[in-house]
Amino acid sequence: MNRWMSAIYGIGISALLLWPTSSPGGEGVDVEAEVKKNLNTPIACGCSVQDYDDLDNRIKLVTMIRSEFGAAKAKYAGSKQTVTPAIRDAVQNPIKTRINNEKNQKATDAGATTYDFGCFTIIDSKATKCLRGALDDHEAVHRKVCDEHPLGFRFDQLVEDWLQEEMDAYDKEEQRLREEKSKQLPFCKLDPSVKRRLEQIAEDKEREKEAQEIADWFLALFN
Repeated sequence: MNRWMSAIYGIGISALLLWPTSSPGGEGVDVEAEVKKNLNTPIACGCSVQDYDDLDNRIKLVTMIRSEFGAAKAKYAGSKQTVTPAIRDAVQNPIKTRINNEKNQKATDAGATTYDFGCFTIIDSKATKCLRGALDDHEAVHRKVCDEHPLGFRFDQLVEDWLQEEMDAYDKEEQRLREEKSKQLPFCKLDPSVKRRLEQIAEDKEREKEAQEIADWFLALFN
């Protein structure tokens, strides 16, 4: 019996330690009041120096890359030339050189790839929260094109269409990156305790949403 009581006591102590608590804010900060005032403030992907560097670096590079693809597309306007390895290299190699020369060496270097066989995406494990969403938005453009065409379509794809696809993908990525950047100023200036509480609220809402989706899926099985 004592063993059972000890086990129950241990579980109770563990639950208390894991139970979310409201931490006091900085001097003179009314955390709950600030939380209520900022409930509609979008949660930033991150507020560290690394997060700022990553977003600034990627926005700069994406803008440059998109411009390079645009310049290349102008040369093939109206052309029926299909993509070849030589053409792909001729367009991409100078861009890779510029990336290596212009990137912030302190910024996170992460990418993503969408495979035409199955139209699935793999995002680099090094991608931070601030970069992951933008990379997936970029690859979503490639997945859509892949889904709309038969396997092997890349061999017959026009250069102009390929370049436009890349431009569209980088447009989507830049849009997401700038959205993430715009969230940093209003959110990151908040007291750390307020930020933690807002993040907790957002996480709770996300868990509720996921639970509801699972429940809806389960109920649909019986309808």
